[in-house]
Amino acid sequence: MECTRKLTLLIGLTLSLSALSNDVNDCLNIEDSNARLACYDQTLGYAGPSVPVSTSVGISASPVVGVLARTPERPAAQIGNVTAAQNAYDQVIANSLSMQVTKVHTTKSRKVYYYTDTGRIFRKTSERPITFEVNDKVNIEGGFLGAQFLRNQDGKKIKIREVK
Repeated sequence: MECTRKLTLLIGLTLSLSALSNDVNDCLNIEDSNARLACYDQTLGYAGPSVPVSTSVGISASPVVGVLARTPERPAAQIGNVTAAQNAYDQVIANSLSMQVTKVHTTKSRKVYYYTDTGRIFRKTSERPITFEVNDKVNIEGGFLGAQFLRNQDGKKIKIREVK
């Protein structure tokens, strides 16, 4: 059953490509450059800006008929990329700032959470017996394979994960 689907898809693709190549081959027989370009544009569905084309004599020819003018606009993908880049930049800046531990909370299951004056919350993920105290100044440091560490003013370093 799967082979039949693939075979049907392959035959359909081959037929559509051969029909397209026949249309493009028809454009090859046109002598005039502007008309040939218009044929290619029409065959391949190009809808670029309508710009007057100058001929070799210097006379301005009229725009190609049937070509739609495209308005320049910012694609949605670029807007998303700019937003993602801004968020990443904001995160880098936030990580470079010094924070102060305002609260250390240990749960019944012995998970340790560090609350900072910037409103960020971090969970200790290492099994090391060291911990931070309230009013410790901490900075975030990057580690291997995306790990994050908090380092205090005394040089103590604890592996953490930020709680969202």
